[in-house]
Amino acid sequence: MRLDMLLSRNIRWCNIRIVAGIAILLLFLLASSASAEPPPAILSIDGNEQTAVIGTNCWKVENETFPLCSDYAGIITPAEPLLTRSPFTAHLRMPLPEPPEELGFSVTRVTDDDELKSEANSVRVWSLKYENATNRYKRPLEREPDIYLSLKPGLYVLRVDANWKDNGSVSYGFLVKVYEPEAEVTTQAATATESEKSTTSSPNETHNITPTEKAAGFQFALAITILLAVYSGRRKRK
Repeated sequence: MRLDMLLSRNIRWCNIRIVAGIAILLLFLLASSASAEPPPAILSIDGNEQTAVIGTNCWKVENETFPLCSDYAGIITPAEPLLTRSPFTAHLRMPLPEPPEELGFSVTRVTDDDELKSEANSVRVWSLKYENATNRYKRPLEREPDIYLSLKPGLYVLRVDANWKDNGSVSYGFLVKVYEPEAEVTTQAATATESEKSTTSSPNETHNITPTEKAAGFQFALAITILLAVYSGRRKRK
């Protein structure tokens, strides 16, 4: 009986150690994958900020010899775009204190046909390649460069590719929508003017007289005729 109890107790402790070991291993793996994620860049337009979505990257983890790489199909951006008028200046703030050794910037106009299906509601994925960008720039190697852009109204994917010697390379995705508020105001003003015209008669426009108005005019003319006849009769008598 004692032998069975000892065996049962040893098996129980062995299972506890296995579970604890698996939990520690999972925590270690989660911590390693979290530290391998590059820090995001931030884009600011007209005082509004957008945090980039991190795409394809090779980022070096602390105390590791080689970087850990993640490859994504397409360019990933936030779901909600920054709204702005054109032209505008975009202020890019990189996450590390030192400027990157390489910094590329591309702008591509997109439509719904360019979007890939994604299960995440907080991001959007676009089937674009860096080589197909409508505008490509090589920015000065600064930590916070300003980018002046003049774009036609529409939706644009802004991709930033940065490379740091000691940390690795990363691709950042932003989403910007350019609109023309003046055109909207002009359209509204034109609509209001047309509405006013429809309610105001022009000088040459014929006014339709209702039967009530005709009757009132006839009664007024009859009253004037009677008064003139009475007045003429009194004068003849005198």
